[in-house]
Amino acid sequence: MQIIYQSSTEGPLMGLLTEHLTLYEARCRCGCGIEKLHVPELTAQAQVLEALRADLNADPELEQYKPPGGEIRLIPMSWVRCDKHNTEVGGVALSRHRAFFCDATDISSPELPEDLLHEKAAKYFTTAIHYLGRYFVHVDRRAWPDGEVHAWVKEPSETVLPGEARA
Repeated sequence: MQIIYQSSTEGPLMGLLTEHLTLYEARCRCGCGIEKLHVPELTAQAQVLEALRADLNADPELEQYKPPGGEIRLIPMSWVRCDKHNTEVGGVALSRHRAFFCDATDISSPELPEDLLHEKAAKYFTTAIHYLGRYFVHVDRRAWPDGEVHAWVKEPSETVLPGEARA
């Protein structure tokens, strides 16, 4: 597995995991630095996100969503979390965002409607949850016992509020 850095003097914290995704984007938002211990796992997740991004930009049906001369972007909203930060944000004990797993990312795209992002993401991940009105889609690569893709929509009444459990 190769990690690409933006320059030869740059360390892993600012390095690229893929062409468009950095370790900085994958970081635990509390600033603890736990992401530096999980570069291989985060790179694996980034490679799937990169494949999704490439597919979105290659799909002729999505041309209408691209800005003039631009591309459809994927923005990681939440990626890896240390146990302490996961608890602080109300994450469930077995959250796939936890550093123990490192296989979940909440993503958004300023260019795409949420339902379309959810539909496309379900082709690349084993789990895709569209949180209506929250402006992101949760994706992860957990192995489900039935081997199927699990994709669903959470209605606003089901939307998790601050302090409640989150995936």
